[in-house]
Amino acid sequence: APHFEYGVAAYYLVLPAEASSNLAKFDSVRFGMRVSPRAGATVEDVMAATRDAGFGDEVKRRIILGTYALSAGYYDAYYGSAQKVRTLIQSDFDAAFERVDVIATPTAPTTAFRLGEKLDDPMQMYLNDVTTIPANLAGVPGISIPAGLAAEDGLPVGIQFLAPAREDARLYRVGAALEARLVDSWGGPLLDRAPVRGGAR
Repeated sequence: APHFEYGVAAYYLVLPAEASSNLAKFDSVRFGMRVSPRAGATVEDVMAATRDAGFGDEVKRRIILGTYALSAGYYDAYYGSAQKVRTLIQSDFDAAFERVDVIATPTAPTTAFRLGEKLDDPMQMYLNDVTTIPANLAGVPGISIPAGLAAEDGLPVGIQFLAPAREDARLYRVGAALEARLVDSWGGPLLDRAPVRGGAR
């Protein structure tokens, strides 16, 4: 896929820009919850307190990035360029689906992180989306099926199937067929074979 390598960079400009635009309406006046910081607070004080209480760190990070990408002087350089990459990735998928019915990829490049392990490293978290982002940018449906356990750590790994736009039913058929074969070959659900970590399931 010629342009997939640019997917993460494009996605993390397009998504925050769209999130920033969409979340701007949650001003505590017309939409969303309202937090009153103190008696006599101005509308701006209420808005700031509401957004501070209502959005987590990652959402705030994305809103700031998106607002910057959409700001005057940066729109074409960042958001506009990312949208061009999105179009190229859509064209790559269109070309691929002229030759195949579905595309199979790993769902993620690694097994799951330990709980809380990567919270202080947003870039690591973003890079773990590398295999799912192209489909999200292109607007093609995807489904992830448990495919086995990693030899290194015994954690589950998934296989992702992608299909042309509006062909979700095709994915359900492919996913159901593979899952039935795998469960049959495993002698039961994958979870029954996964190691117990940190207590009972």
